[in-house]
Amino acid sequence: SREPSEPDRVCSTTAGADSSPDLGVSAADVGLDDLDWVPAASSSGALVTPAAALLIEREAMACSKPQLPLRVQILLDGGWKDCSDDDTREICRRLRKGELQFTLHARGQNYSVDFLAANGATQLNVTTGKIRMLRILDRAEDDDITRTKTAGSLKTGSSGTLSTLGSRSLDLAQQLEFGAQSKRGGATRHPFKVLEGNPHAQECFKKFEQNEAKLCGEWGVFYHSYSFAALIYEVQAAVGSVLFRFRSQYAPLPRLLVKDFNEIPDAPCLAQRFTKDFATNKRDHHPSFRRVAVSCMCSLSSTGPEACTAMVFIAGYSCKDLSFRTVLENLLESCYVPKAKVKALATGIIALSEKHGLDVSQFGGKPCSSGKAGHLLQIFVRRPLIDKLAYSAKPYGPIDEDRMPISGWMNSNKSHQVGQARVVAHPKYFMRADSVRMYVASADPTFHAHREEFQKELVGLLSVILGEPELRQRAATGVYGGSLPSWWSAEDQRNHMG
Repeated sequence: SREPSEPDRVCSTTAGADSSPDLGVSAADVGLDDLDWVPAASSSGALVTPAAALLIEREAMACSKPQLPLRVQILLDGGWKDCSDDDTREICRRLRKGELQFTLHARGQNYSVDFLAANGATQLNVTTGKIRMLRILDRAEDDDITRTKTAGSLKTGSSGTLSTLGSRSLDLAQQLEFGAQSKRGGATRHPFKVLEGNPHAQECFKKFEQNEAKLCGEWGVFYHSYSFAALIYEVQAAVGSVLFRFRSQYAPLPRLLVKDFNEIPDAPCLAQRFTKDFATNKRDHHPSFRRVAVSCMCSLSSTGPEACTAMVFIAGYSCKDLSFRTVLENLLESCYVPKAKVKALATGIIALSEKHGLDVSQFGGKPCSSGKAGHLLQIFVRRPLIDKLAYSAKPYGPIDEDRMPISGWMNSNKSHQVGQARVVAHPKYFMRADSVRMYVASADPTFHAHREEFQKELVGLLSVILGEPELRQRAATGVYGGSLPSWWSAEDQRNHMG
């Protein structure tokens, strides 16, 4: 299952429209605020709690950037001043160990550091008894991965909170010790030899490796290779950005129509349906399977079975047993584009794709000039959601029981070079940055460089369904397949993304 099938209608039998502004994902699933992962603008850096500091520092320690990810400041008589790099590094080291109270030796003095003090973090000079306030700031970089939380999320004196922090710290520390998923278990870098002589591809994979290093603490990663479905994914991303705050500047959206997930909302349901219905009927090529799931590898350096991530990057995976033009037109109709305008709009979208170098040869348009039609979608899933959204698979979709549950395998230090997965690309999760994060690389250097501008122009072209509040409401209704959740508004949701 490499490409989307025609989005046939599915009768609603289970889940209905949601009524909360989290796109239907409960707080218990993720435990984080909705779409809260871009740092707040601040000239001095955003204040972070010890728990958030622990997370940021641990995730960044595996990254190749030499700059310290945090700033530790002390309140002197003249105001807040940055601590030395050595002091900052030591404080971060102690936080990595889960210590919130410890002794620091610096400049010939012993200091008692307490992040649990009633009035905030303090530093006590053991010899003189002088107490000074401490605080931790992030670097306020324009980095979408460095997340911050407001002060006060760690309640002093709450044993339950501290117990949770300690448990989470141990789990996080273990994952960070294991490191980037694609390098675990002594993984060989031999598959990357196919990228030699292709500087663009090498740079794309280097960026993916950096993302893994930063996010390996709390996120498992999957890799989805595709080619001709790219235009469908891009149109869905543009619609998602305007209607549901999806951050389309980072990646396309593999599935958009929430209504398509009524019968198969998650991976356990998909695995059950595969065993019952699909195993002897087209397997993962069954239209109902394709409608909700994508095929993935679990390592940048995967060697199989069937696919090598690096080797398939240039051409991408694709099926040709469907009409891509029909898929595009049906998608537009599902977003309530007037039928009389569907074909003209589809033609305009294809022409725009040609302008920016996207291969649309399967839509009746031109191929990309480089002949490199492949794309690779890097999909990070927050670890508590892995079993909900994915299962270990053999080629063509059968469950690989030896690697189930998939979370146990992905959380381990075993090599992930051999093993496929099927991921349920439910938009209620894939459009939430606290549940799923995605990044994309295109083998064609022209489209890769033009993609963000292409998205902007695509949104403009889609003004026929996105330009006015009443049009946005009709489109969102089409996405949901009925009544909209109570939190939704007809505003252009890009205005709320900062």
